[in-house]
Amino acid sequence: MTTEQTAAVERTSRHLLKAWLDDALAMENALAVVLQHRIKDSKDFPEVQKLDREHLQETLQHAEMVKRAITRLGEKPSTAKSMFGTVFGTLQAPMTGLAKDEVVKNFLVDHAAEQFEVASYRALIVAAREVGETETAEACEKIMAEDQAMADRLMELLPIVVKAHMGTLSAVPAGTASSGEMMGQPAEEKKPAVTSQAQGEGA
Repeated sequence: MTTEQTAAVERTSRHLLKAWLDDALAMENALAVVLQHRIKDSKDFPEVQKLDREHLQETLQHAEMVKRAITRLGEKPSTAKSMFGTVFGTLQAPMTGLAKDEVVKNFLVDHAAEQFEVASYRALIVAAREVGETETAEACEKIMAEDQAMADRLMELLPIVVKAHMGTLSAVPAGTASSGEMMGQPAEEKKPAVTSQAQGEGA
């Protein structure tokens, strides 16, 4: 490979790293918005709300770290709306608005999202080291470790949240949970039974 070819490959690699960092920033920004809603959703669960507040602060810190990594490349964070961030934000907030068990569902989705972040930063660590961006690789390692720790905390708290939610079922009309409404689905409409008298009148 010639010197020019090597330089071209390096430029392309650094451009790719920058694009992936932009994706990571969009992901963190989308998560921050979702967590603001999570904090409101968990008002009846103080322990969950406390974790959501900590998660939000950590996410904002991660966004700043990613911005600094982009600056180190001599670039500016993209101001374009990232499809990656939009999709991530959409996946982060499904089935919650109308679901009576939204706190439980939030936990399931948030845990999956943290694992997605862990994988994303693992990829960034490899890419950063490939182009000699050691400081960025180390920053991504720190973010990845914190995301994994948050995923572990979510998993540890999940049984408590499930039990706390199930403890509220006494206030739910009998049969609602089994009809699907507690799973975020509309309860199936029950049609009145047709009596033999009504059948006779309709004949």
